[in-house]
Amino acid sequence: MSDDAQMKVSHSFPGYSEDVVKAASRALQDGYFSGDRLKVEVEARLASFTHAGYAQVTGSGFTALQAALIAAGVRSAEKVIVPVVTCPGVYHAVCSLGAEPVLVDVGEELPVLDAARLTAGMIEARFVIAPHMFGLSVDLRPLHERDLIIIEDCAQRQHPERHPLAAVSVYSFSPTKLQTMGYGGGVVTDNAILHNRIQCFLSPDEAEQGGSIDDLPFRIHAPVADFQCAMLLAQLDRYQDTIVRRQIWVNEYDRQLGSLQRLQTDVPFRYLLRLPNGQSAPELAQALQQCGVSAWPLGSQLLHHTLKLPGDYPHAERWQQQLLSLPLHEGLDEAGVNYVCRQLLALL
Repeated sequence: MSDDAQMKVSHSFPGYSEDVVKAASRALQDGYFSGDRLKVEVEARLASFTHAGYAQVTGSGFTALQAALIAAGVRSAEKVIVPVVTCPGVYHAVCSLGAEPVLVDVGEELPVLDAARLTAGMIEARFVIAPHMFGLSVDLRPLHERDLIIIEDCAQRQHPERHPLAAVSVYSFSPTKLQTMGYGGGVVTDNAILHNRIQCFLSPDEAEQGGSIDDLPFRIHAPVADFQCAMLLAQLDRYQDTIVRRQIWVNEYDRQLGSLQRLQTDVPFRYLLRLPNGQSAPELAQALQQCGVSAWPLGSQLLHHTLKLPGDYPHAERWQQQLLSLPLHEGLDEAGVNYVCRQLLALL
């Protein structure tokens, strides 16, 4: 292919290996489809992976977040602090319980939840959802010092070890995440009482297994198939290989784009380029799209834009203009990375 020929480079792509495919195939061939034969095993593995006492897997990350909120004690009319930079599902999960999301701006140094942005008007809120966006990390200590009950959202920063200050931590295993089982989610905690509430919420056909569930607003059936559990077991086993493969392309971007500034992430989930002054991330993303490169501006994750909500969030607006996410996934190759860099530098 000549340098002038247009390529198609996707922003995200499911990461998997031959071992993951074989694991799912074996489960199907052995008749493991809709039962729970592998569920206990993968939950024990997820608890070990996250250094948590208990883990539960479910049919979606959204359901996992609902379970976490309910287990933590969120009920109708409660106020839950939510950063304006997150996916709409976080907002909708709060609303699904009849609770009120209280939006807060992100920080000046990083586009994630910052306790310094909390205002006196949020004093009635007892809960906060802390999403580790883009592979970045939220500092949970100042939130804990404010006596907030913390629901940690690890969907975009899957990492071996949850934060001990979080009451509950949530994971997503959808196709574009670091580890995927097709679709699905996980919720982990160190608290046996919260784990029991999670089990009760996710097992509507089963009798109560100790404790009281009288105040649960509803219960839901969101199972995972055994072949999905087999996939996740294999994905957890190859976690370090996943990180290494993605880090290769991070290093190559750094080499070719060394004159530009990027945000350092804790895990290589996104490659976040901080554009020079005068450059617009939404406009540059649109221009790259015309060249066949799928790059995302931060604006795709701003709740007040996506959901047309009122409010003034100057830091989020600034990050929307400055921050561009370049393609980063295991399906990339050297030609694709070279093409992205060449097109980007030509536009700057």
